[in-house]
Formats: sequence, structure tokens, C-alpha cells
Amino acid sequence: MEDTNKSCFLCGASDCDGIILNGEKICKACEEKIVNTNVEDPDYDYYKDNVRIILFSEHA
Repeated sequence: MEDTNKSCFLCGASDCDGIILNGEKICKACEEKIVNTNVEDPDYDYYKDNVRIILFSEHA
């Protein structure tokens, strides 16, 4: 069973709604930022790199 009490992988917020991606929690606010960030936005690489870490890291 997933640990739904985890903090957000991106911002560290705890006790928040969001999604679980490959076992890591992403809060609703960060999820919205990921979805709405344009490729020309300075934060784009931050979100892209962190989602890549979540997707391609091995979980025990």
C-alpha cells in the first residue's frame, strides 16, 4: 500500500492533495505548475528534471 502521508517530492508540502507518480507524491499546486509551465518558462527545466528523476529512479 502507498504511503499517502508523504510530502510533495517537489516543494515538500505535507498533508496535501495531489497525485502519486511512480511512488512519489506531487501536490496539487505543483501538479498545476507542471501542467501549465510553458517550455520557455525558466521553471520548465526544474519540473522536467524532477519528473525525470521520479520516472526513472528505481524504488525498492
